Amino acid sequence: MVDPGQVAILVSSFDGYRDAWDPFFTLFFRYWPDCPFTIYLISNNARYDGERVINLALGDDMGWANNMIAALSRIQAPYVIYLQEDYFLTRPVSTQRIIELIEYMDAKQAGYLRLYPSPGPDLDCADNPDIGEISKKAPYRVSMQAAVWRKDILQSLLVKDEDGWDMEFNGSERSLELDAVFLSVHRNGSVVRDDDLPLPYLCTAIIRGSWIREALEYCRAEGIELDTSRVTIEPYSRYLIRKFEPIFWKLRMIRLSFWIRKTLHRLKK
Repeated sequence: MVDPGQVAILVSSFDGYRDAWDPFFTLFFRYWPDCPFTIYLISNNARYDGERVINLALGDDMGWANNMIAALSRIQAPYVIYLQEDYFLTRPVSTQRIIELIEYMDAKQAGYLRLYPSPGPDLDCADNPDIGEISKKAPYRVSMQAAVWRKDILQSLLVKDEDGWDMEFNGSERSLELDAVFLSVHRNGSVVRDDDLPLPYLCTAIIRGSWIREALEYCRAEGIELDTSRVTIEPYSRYLIRKFEPIFWKLRMIRLSFWIRKTLHRLKK
């Protein structure tokens, strides 16, 4: 059995994104009111005024990895649920389900269990249809989406002065040297549906330093007004590019596939 005292929630942030703290924690406690775990927030000098949140004010921003290293040194719990300040919860969270996932992870002596399958696992776990294994050949074996980490495994993968993107790329390579199993919840077919996830959230509310328009619409629907004085709303042109970029790349792949088939046909002649 995993005791709730063995699990901490660590919200990665810095003062530049403090406008996200109020909507994040409003939605967090709205949809996970019985969360039994100690909650930590990484900040620099600003503090979030909430009785259930422990501020880890680290001073001047040292960068993502350096902040994480300093924050983890202050946490005693052997398991850490990693979140970011713009992962806005969208549905109720089942504490029992989260605990069951951590207990399964503990029984498997796994080092990591991804709670948002982006990407999902590439291997099945025969004894649990809801969870799969992330093999050593899988791309993005380390993802900074929401996940349960064994704290010592996370610490072993962090390298000073890296950012979160470096961690996903270089940390995935470093993870190949570890014996620990890496796990993930399964995704529902080809899409991630938040109503199927143990920790359902808006994948990210801030991109390139701006609120995405979906976050603005979602928070308004939840009765929350986003502060746009420091973190501004993304330009509409960027929103359109972001929305239609997957279609653009799909069309490019179709065109490339057609060109390859056409070239092979000519070579055969």
